[in-house]
Amino acid sequence: MTVVFDMDGTLFAGDSQLRFARWMLHRFGWWRRAYLLLFLPVALLTALRIMRPEAAKRAFFSFVWGLSGAQLQSECRAFAEQELLPSVFPELRQRLEQHLTDGDEVILCSASPSWWTRPLAELLGIRKVIATPLQLAHDRVPLFPRIEAPGNNRGVVKLRRLAAAGIFHADLGYTDSVADLPLLSICSRAVLVNPSTRLVQQAPVEVEILCPGGISSPLAFTLACLLGI
Repeated sequence: MTVVFDMDGTLFAGDSQLRFARWMLHRFGWWRRAYLLLFLPVALLTALRIMRPEAAKRAFFSFVWGLSGAQLQSECRAFAEQELLPSVFPELRQRLEQHLTDGDEVILCSASPSWWTRPLAELLGIRKVIATPLQLAHDRVPLFPRIEAPGNNRGVVKLRRLAAAGIFHADLGYTDSVADLPLLSICSRAVLVNPSTRLVQQAPVEVEILCPGGISSPLAFTLACLLGI
């Protein structure tokens, strides 16, 4: 059986990119909060649909500008091990481990950067990972990291990357997001985690619903992560 897992909001509550911002701001000091001066205007222009969402993603990661590849790898490994792994919902961890025990082909397919998606997958025992590849420049994080084609691993882009890996159908898909409706179109069944009404109504397949809990105040969580508090 082929099983595809989304990551953020599915395996754990909240956005891992926000969690990583908080992690790095705690680790490297207050001065990296200056990245907000670059990110907020781009985020506003993206919200107004003047700029593409990928631009906001690239600008967001300005807070790790200048880190070497080795530093980034070390921080992402520690982040995955100390922040993300303990946050995995027990229900999802149990199901994931059962799939692996049963010998199912498990793919972790996330819009988050491969920087920490791959380390988390390794910790969970998942061998196949498809995530957003952000490029370094001369072994350092550039101010606006480039995203390799075909782009941010979200929506229909997930289908393109899965197809490039030889995966055109999945028996089961796990997700929390309407952005994964294209992904569910190639699944026979789906497990929806803390789903919105829209996701439940528009899911094109038979669904099972899991509600393991989530972020009580998403706005407060977002602001706290962006400010590193």
